[in-house]
Amino acid sequence: MPNDVRHTHWLIKLMLIVGFGFVTFDFIELTFLTRRTDEFFSWTIQIAVTAAVFGSFYLAASLITLSAFPQRAWVRARSAVPGTYALVVLIELATLYNFGPFREHLHAARGITNFEFWLWIGAYTVEPIGLTIGMLLQRKMPGVDPPTIEPLPAWWRNCAWVGGVGAVVVGAFLFLLPQAAINIWSWPLNRLTAQVLGSWFVASGLVMAWAAHENDKWRLLVPALGFTVLGPVQLIAIARFSDDIDFGNLQIWGHLAFLVGVTVLGVIGLVWALKAKHPYAAEAPPMPVAAAGPPDPGAPAFTA
Repeated sequence: MPNDVRHTHWLIKLMLIVGFGFVTFDFIELTFLTRRTDEFFSWTIQIAVTAAVFGSFYLAASLITLSAFPQRAWVRARSAVPGTYALVVLIELATLYNFGPFREHLHAARGITNFEFWLWIGAYTVEPIGLTIGMLLQRKMPGVDPPTIEPLPAWWRNCAWVGGVGAVVVGAFLFLLPQAAINIWSWPLNRLTAQVLGSWFVASGLVMAWAAHENDKWRLLVPALGFTVLGPVQLIAIARFSDDIDFGNLQIWGHLAFLVGVTVLGVIGLVWALKAKHPYAAEAPPMPVAAAGPPDPGAPAFTA
């Protein structure tokens, strides 16, 4: 890769790898200790399907941050940053607004439960600050972005725009109007779980919309990997705890359709990204220098 390509700032890389550790830890807890969040999570989630759905989002975030971290070119990593930033800021706000459930874990008798509280508070305090500073420093990074060699098909971009904007709208509704969202959701929520779920929808929508905005198969690797995992894993989570869900509610069918669409876009996008040409490797090689011909017999000879 040429030296003049704009690289990802080290602070953003640091925040991505720190975020990877945190979200991977939470994915493991929420997926394999789903009914034990009173002890092994930062706050108690009463409804199992809510915890499992959160776990699927954390797994997608784990793969997104892990795949974005090693990318030297900023254009191949930056699709992870807007969604990650929105997520950590919104969850921090939701935590401060709904602090009661966290206070219970702060004063719990077991040390592991206290640790879970401080891990959550630390992560959602450090990440917003670090990413804010990192994005400001990233704007000053020298270099240029690689050219787009293989634009995305219009149908994929349009679907990603619709899905991304739709997810942001749903997420904003859950976050800003949690009581109204509780009344129409297909499984029980409270104000905190509604706002955290809304934060995840906003983050997912931003990642999807940003992938459409980039319009480049080579830049699609990071978001496509997240989409490919999120859909199937969340569908499994919903099937696993289907007793918690009211399938007579139209909301769940829209939710399932979104997950199927995310999976299809993710699988197709991942195949494209893995096969995409590197933007500089795809450039035409320099023209060869013409070889020198035989000496002209009529040319004057020069002697020392």
